[in-house]
Amino acid sequence: MSSSDGKSETVAVEKKKSQRSVLRRFLDFYNQQEIARPLIPFIIILVASIALSPQYFLSPSNLKVVLFQSAPIALLALGEGMVIIMGSIDLTPGSVSGLSALVTGLVTLSTGNITLAITIAILAGLAVGAINGLLVSKFKVYSFIATLAGLEIWRAVDLTITGGSPIYGLTQYSFLMNDFHTFIPLVFIVALAITLVFWYLLTRTTWGRIIYGIGSNEEAVRLAGTHADLAKFLAFTIAGSLYGLAGVMLVATGGYVVDPWTAYGYELYAIAAAVLGGIALTGGTGHPIGPFFGALILTILTDILIIMGITQYTIQEIIIGIILIAAAPALTRGLRWVK
Repeated sequence: MSSSDGKSETVAVEKKKSQRSVLRRFLDFYNQQEIARPLIPFIIILVASIALSPQYFLSPSNLKVVLFQSAPIALLALGEGMVIIMGSIDLTPGSVSGLSALVTGLVTLSTGNITLAITIAILAGLAVGAINGLLVSKFKVYSFIATLAGLEIWRAVDLTITGGSPIYGLTQYSFLMNDFHTFIPLVFIVALAITLVFWYLLTRTTWGRIIYGIGSNEEAVRLAGTHADLAKFLAFTIAGSLYGLAGVMLVATGGYVVDPWTAYGYELYAIAAAVLGGIALTGGTGHPIGPFFGALILTILTDILIIMGITQYTIQEIIIGIILIAAAPALTRGLRWVK
């Protein structure tokens, strides 16, 4: 063998080692940093969107649509993600945000007071969340059963209140779509600000550590003498208030019209965004900001399908469902039940 051949083989071996080292560091980062689970897929899907049609995707009008459509889903996913981290599940985001949207419309029409309408809508969501929290923490009803009942009850309340009729002309909420001469609407800024507050609560407070602890080992948390039931109650209550605010946002993002079917099925969007955001259904793990990125991923996925000419809603839902199934196994490993 010549010396040049030996050098070539050495270079090839070193190159392979370098590639393995880079891959190992990437996998270590992905496995050790919880924020990587939603961040890396978000970057990939963002690059894919730009590559498919940079002129369309990067246009200010399209970016504004993506951001305002993701805002209410982000709030629903934040609340849902917190409940899932706790090892529970919440099936009421859609019906509660729909109820809050209707409350917003009805109070606005009857009083003309936007501040009062928004306040009552958020309080309505908070009250439903508190009911869920009491059922789960005080009466020990499994969260799946308690919130499944709530899903049906609050949607029925929506239908009863309106008699099935929509509420039109809620243009007073156009201020939520104000982009301040940019492509970033106010609803998205609000969602981002709440996400940062949410991150602080779950990572920098004792209550947040208890939430993660309940999801990891509830019995150990109780033996430590902490107020696990109170933490659960507060988690569901805060989640309800986020659903309430999301309902207000839906008034603006839905064309200033609400009806009894507003946010129908959004509980599935909330769960999907949380899962795509790296929140494991086993509980006890996941980055608090993950659901925010999950909502963006879900919205951009829909945008990509539109770019590809797939505009039929049902087909979009099928494709997104398939993607969710592909992502779920890594996030449900070890799942036996929800509390």
